[in-house]
Amino acid sequence: MGFLADQLHHVAAAGNPVPVLAAPGAGVDNVHGRLESEERDWANLVQDAVREIGEKLLAIDATEYIRLRAVCKPLRSSTDNDNRPSWEPCFFPRNWVMLHEDGDDDDEAPVEPAALRRRRFVNVRTGAALWIQLPSFEEYGDFLAVTEGLLLFYCKRTKTVRLFNPLTTATAVLPSFSEVPGLEGEPELTAAAVVVDRRNTPGGQAIIVPNVVLVLVSRLSPPRHSTVILCARPGDYHWGTVDAGVVEAVDGGVLPFEGGLTLQGRFYIPTCHGDVLRVELHPQPHLVYVARPPGRARCRCCAHDVTSYLVPSLDDASGIGENDGMLLVRVFADDQTDVRRVHLGNGSYSPLPPLSNRTIFLPGLTLLTDRFPSLVEQGEEGYVHLHEHIEDYIGDVA
Repeated sequence: MGFLADQLHHVAAAGNPVPVLAAPGAGVDNVHGRLESEERDWANLVQDAVREIGEKLLAIDATEYIRLRAVCKPLRSSTDNDNRPSWEPCFFPRNWVMLHEDGDDDDEAPVEPAALRRRRFVNVRTGAALWIQLPSFEEYGDFLAVTEGLLLFYCKRTKTVRLFNPLTTATAVLPSFSEVPGLEGEPELTAAAVVVDRRNTPGGQAIIVPNVVLVLVSRLSPPRHSTVILCARPGDYHWGTVDAGVVEAVDGGVLPFEGGLTLQGRFYIPTCHGDVLRVELHPQPHLVYVARPPGRARCRCCAHDVTSYLVPSLDDASGIGENDGMLLVRVFADDQTDVRRVHLGNGSYSPLPPLSNRTIFLPGLTLLTDRFPSLVEQGEEGYVHLHEHIEDYIGDVA
């Protein structure tokens, strides 16, 4: 039982996940690939212990849970999740980001065999890397956005949006973009999210429906902007809108929401003044305030020299209750930044000390600096980068 105790200690320790995935360069082909760096005798663990370890691994990272289940049939039966909804947030690859590749910005469709897209993903907490085969371009189209590790694709041929989990391969088909309400000009996607709607069937079985939320902005003649927040779920025939009436418009327009953040199936949006709002689905999709600066009762958004973003804090699990896992980053006209913790429980903020062991890439990415040797060498700890590719800083991670 000494081995079991060691595993339970590792998975329970905050910030010290079980290293089931190989470190960069260890040669993992895919999620089910062979782990070359070490081997563990998982198959000899008793069923209850395996189930407990599986749940702890799933709470840390879905990839580690999948690797455990891939060992053998007894482990799959010990961690049987057939009744667990496929869109449960615990299965989201929330700590993984797909790396940008040369040619991603090309407008033309890739030629064979590049259409069989094999892409690198990196874990922002551990620095581990893996390769995952993406669906074909012909069927899914262009990569559109990422939210909590889930990928959104837009197919120009069918004009449909698809939501794809690169770990579980779960897929949801969303309505056409042919008729988008409330927009003028050419829209720009500034934020995307998956909001989880939990329901029960008449028989009492829990089901989870993923609702995709998109923030689209048409940048018209300054200072005018047209902003709309769309919402749809699988099976819908068209995109609906999220009621943003709680945000009062000034001079006939609303300043674009430049960055949103999804955490555990909920979507949060900041305003230029530092307010934080959340998308609620019932009774109809709408925005509600969850945090706002002192003395502010209502946000009046207009042209402003400050842009606000929300990014993950990447704090240990023991610290989530202190700041709810998110940071508010405000960027001023002179490129100075202000970073604060967000406390959703009481709707307040607190100053953040120097960003020890964090490197932020806006609009919505945070990395643990010490997990990426190139960031340490470049002295990037505590830096905030605006609209830069992380590939230019982390080097070849796989």
